[in-house]
Amino acid sequence: MAYRFKSGDGSTSEALRRIAAEEFAAIGSALADKSVPLHRKVHEGRKATKRLRALLRLVAPVLPDARDEIAALRDAAAQLSALRDKSALAETLARLDLPEDVSANLGAALNKRRSAGAAAQKRLLASFGGEMGAAAGRAQSWTLTQTGWHALAPGLQRSHRRFRKSFESARRGQDEDLVHEFRKRAKDHWYQTLLLRGAFPEVMYGYAAAAERLCDDLGDWRDLGLLKAALMDVPAHRLAKSDAVAALALISNARRRALRRAFLTARRLTGETPGAYTARLAAWSKSRS
Repeated sequence: MAYRFKSGDGSTSEALRRIAAEEFAAIGSALADKSVPLHRKVHEGRKATKRLRALLRLVAPVLPDARDEIAALRDAAAQLSALRDKSALAETLARLDLPEDVSANLGAALNKRRSAGAAAQKRLLASFGGEMGAAAGRAQSWTLTQTGWHALAPGLQRSHRRFRKSFESARRGQDEDLVHEFRKRAKDHWYQTLLLRGAFPEVMYGYAAAAERLCDDLGDWRDLGLLKAALMDVPAHRLAKSDAVAALALISNARRRALRRAFLTARRLTGETPGAYTARLAAWSKSRS
């Protein structure tokens, strides 16, 4: 996987442009491949834009256009959210431990919900692809005002501070929006760990695995929430009350378990202050050069 800064990169700006070019190329390849199902195109496209945004947040303090580029990527990916959510509902329902007949009844009820037609889906993907092409062109001239750890440390410290703060807010609060914000900052932490894993690969791969597990649990929490909302939106005549009650109880329990696991992992990953975390990675990186 080339999503990382390398010691052989000519400069930090060159590394930034290389990583971005590889991500944009991956998006273009997935969109152009006729053998890739639509839901995989959506998945790969959204995932790559999240990696790109995490990359930009890492260098944002020393990249003048970072905020505008992050917003452009976020808005482009937002077009695909509805397409992604439909496939996520079916996958999440399949993971629930429900009797086969109940699961089938729920699936049938969900499938009757309105969704974009094939032509509309293709238009959304084409629009997304066009915006990614434009962003890829702009990325060729991305240039940082600093280099080396002077370029990476400020953004890393800020990202880790936001990660810790969002975790504490989600843990103490009762608002689901706080958990959604925590999920976004956890994604940044995971991807930035991958970007910087060359500092001490034997250790950083372990950190990245824990961060990925955290994001998986928070993703499950989100998808289960989408499924809960979708089931509650199904008209009563399309779904037996007993089936709905059984599914909603399972969903609520599964969401609580996923969030507990996420909080436990996050408590370990946020144990250091932002300054200490950044200084440790900087020391590891410098000791390898």
